[in-house]
Amino acid sequence: MTLEPGTPCRRCKQNAAIYISRKEPFCKECFVRFLRGKQRKQMADYKVCYDPATSSPQIPPRILLALSLSESSLSLFEMLVSLLHEQRKMHRGNSGFELFAVHVDQSEVYPYPTGVDPKSVLESMRQAYNETCTTVCTPVGDFFADTRSLRHFQHDVSDIADYSFVKDLTLDGTVTVSDVLSNIRDRTSKLDILQTIRESLVLEAAKKLQCTSIVWGDTMSRLAEKTLSLTAKGRGSVIPYILSDGFRNGIYNLYPLREVLRAEAEEYVRMLNISQYVTKPSIKPPNVLRMMTIDDLLGNYFADVEKGFPSIVSTVVRTAAKLTDQVAYASDNCAICGLPCDDTSPERWLQDITVNQSAPSHDAHDEQDKVAPSKDEEKSVICYGCLVATKGVTFPWISTMRYSKEETLDEYELH
Repeated sequence: MTLEPGTPCRRCKQNAAIYISRKEPFCKECFVRFLRGKQRKQMADYKVCYDPATSSPQIPPRILLALSLSESSLSLFEMLVSLLHEQRKMHRGNSGFELFAVHVDQSEVYPYPTGVDPKSVLESMRQAYNETCTTVCTPVGDFFADTRSLRHFQHDVSDIADYSFVKDLTLDGTVTVSDVLSNIRDRTSKLDILQTIRESLVLEAAKKLQCTSIVWGDTMSRLAEKTLSLTAKGRGSVIPYILSDGFRNGIYNLYPLREVLRAEAEEYVRMLNISQYVTKPSIKPPNVLRMMTIDDLLGNYFADVEKGFPSIVSTVVRTAAKLTDQVAYASDNCAICGLPCDDTSPERWLQDITVNQSAPSHDAHDEQDKVAPSKDEEKSVICYGCLVATKGVTFPWISTMRYSKEETLDEYELH
């Protein structure tokens, strides 16, 4: 639909329309109000609350914004800041929440354009918005700041029978995210693992800052992409767990832009002249179709679909929201991504059908049952998505209990 000169805004019917969204012409003021209304509808609970006994304002909760510095996350940042300004103006300096914007610096893996420093961008944003929020820049390398994070990648799934017999991790401070990703050849799997690392850092930041909620800047288009992408990557069982608003790891996760298209978020950033803050790593999708990742293909698909058929995008997201969460109360979590795994995990099935030792004698059956621990106690669980993502990957810093040929022969040598 082409916008003809002089077309009036359908909302106010006074100003000239400058943008068409969902076949409806908008002026700047009405379009900004339209998108902010969708965001505030999702965050209606974050209002200024007063103690009924003393009429004094209650302590506002802390929320963390996962700020990737893309158009969608920047548009959400501006919406949240504008909401804080309005609340403080109407309630004598009080607000319904305290905002922390956290950005994960990926320059160690994918450098930013020349001369671009994420820390400087965050500081400029903080000053431009009168220090309404607290900005934090976390290097992606902090994921391996301690042993606990490195244990996410202790599994050598190239041999599913022996991957759990990890004896030691040779930690000397040299293991980096680049080391992990360099051992993964498949581009889809590499970006999938990087996404897992980013989300883990955001979660850790939320815990350190004592935030009760995490808000993500994923638009309706991005949620639709994730729905199909998770299915293609073998993570379809966790779609309602990941993409629905709710608690994960003890923190409430919210998607305020779930009713906003990506093109609308990009136009919002352009209208309010905050495009100078858009900062993206230099990750260019290849031109060759077979070299594109699943996310690249789905991104191109929905970019075309949302222009003429936005209802298709919303249908995908709403259908995903209706799915029943089957893993929210699962007893196990994936050792890599941390997502819940049900008892029918494909990785566990592979463990159950794999035999590593010879059959014991009849007399040894009873004694073996007494001393042998169960398989669930011996081995942790990897979800099918991570099993596929790390297929055939061997991390060099892992030492296992498998003996070399010389060590095995040495056991039988008489001294």
